[in-house]
Amino acid sequence: MRKKLLRGLLFVPVALVLSGCLFVMQGFVVLDASLRPGQKTIARFTVRPLTDDPDLRVWQFVIVGVNNSSDLTVGKAVWGTNGKFGGPKKMPVSPDLPTAMQTANTCNQPGFTFSNVTGITWKAFLLRVRSKGKVNQTARIDVTVKVPQGAERDVINQVLGVTGVWVDDPSNGIVGQVDDEDVFTCSGLGTSSLRVT
Repeated sequence: MRKKLLRGLLFVPVALVLSGCLFVMQGFVVLDASLRPGQKTIARFTVRPLTDDPDLRVWQFVIVGVNNSSDLTVGKAVWGTNGKFGGPKKMPVSPDLPTAMQTANTCNQPGFTFSNVTGITWKAFLLRVRSKGKVNQTARIDVTVKVPQGAERDVINQVLGVTGVWVDDPSNGIVGQVDDEDVFTCSGLGTSSLRVT
């Protein structure tokens, strides 16, 4: 069995403690360990708000990456599939977000720099959400991952997940639109594996 894995990057699930007002990752997992071509599964984020401010609203993003887009494709994302924090609600795709994050180079934590990750095809989703001050509750975000017909068999692929907050910069770039003049604060990252059988 051949493995397709990242080189030079230790990428393990962690919850990053940040000061501020966003949802931090409590977990990231791919629900199925192996699939056949044509099957799909869920990459699940579990996040929790850091603030007890009931009125706070943030633009929360989730990004799912795969190391081989011929073997795995990323589909839709749904916020709050457990019925919390206004969910379930579809998260719109944000195609400009990964490139803007790489250029802005603000998604950095000890041992991880988003802009240094190579060989990954990213798909990003962005939604404005409210924490409601419920720091003891978690929200689930489910992202579909599918194995296309014709995917290479007997291969282990990586699935990466990153979450955080987008902060629009009203004095630079295009207001109301994701661009590399904005700030991207990452609040969690994780990795999992999926075998194509």
